Formats: sequence, C-alpha cells, structure tokens
Amino acid sequence: MGDTSYQVKGTVEMVTPDAAANWTGMDLLPFETIAERFLDLEHEGHTATLTVALGKPFHVEGKGWACPYRIAALGRVHVTPAGGADSVHAIQMAMHMIHTELSGMARHHKMSFLGTEDFGFGRVGGSDAAAGKCPVMGMSVGS
Repeated sequence: MGDTSYQVKGTVEMVTPDAAANWTGMDLLPFETIAERFLDLEHEGHTATLTVALGKPFHVEGKGWACPYRIAALGRVHVTPAGGADSVHAIQMAMHMIHTELSGMARHHKMSFLGTEDFGFGRVGGSDAAAGKCPVMGMSVGS
C-alpha cells in the first residue's frame, strides 16, 4: 500500500458531485473529511491506492440529510451524496452505497484492505428501521 500518512482534517472543500446521483440540487457540495480508508487496487500489473473518504453530513433544506463520499483511484474521482432521514442514516446510506460501488469494481479489479477482500463497508445499523425505506430517497437500504 502506498503512503497513507496524508490526511485532511477540518478542511471544508467545495466539490462537484457526479450529476447522475446528485439529488440535492446543489452544484457544489461541502466536503469535510471525517474518515478515510485506503485499499490496494491492482491495475495493469501495478498496485495503486484507492481512497474512500466520508464527508461530514449536512442538512439540505426541504430534502433531508446528505453524507457525501468520495472514491478516488487511478486519476478518477467520484463524489456522491447519500441521503438519509437524519445524519446517522445518511452515514449508513453512504456506507451501503460505498459497499455496492466497491463490489462492482471488485468484479473487474483485484482489490484488498489489509490483505483481505473484506473492505469493511456494507449495511450498518442492523435494526428494522435501518433496513426499511429511506423517507428522503424512497429507496431500500437493506443489503
């Protein structure tokens, strides 16, 4: 794994989200990194670092809460806001969405976290409420 000592703490960036998944209606999203995970990604015989970063959740007036997340590797950056009924639910949705995206990527690239194929993302919360429908996005959050 590459150098993972660089961390951004307390800095709020304004980032452009991927248009297809941007339900907020905002052209720029505030992104204050609250957590990062670094994965190894094998590509064309070389190992690169894939970075997953969670942003601090924020409230979108009239729409609910958003937790932006960023997946960056091989010169590509993907930013998406995950929606939720409150800030915790938005984080849970982000974790679920990250799991889905990484699972898709793992079909095409060998990826690992600390030498394992378990990236540590997926359904969190475990309650019936967390497995129900998101009132903001109208989508199931179960895995």
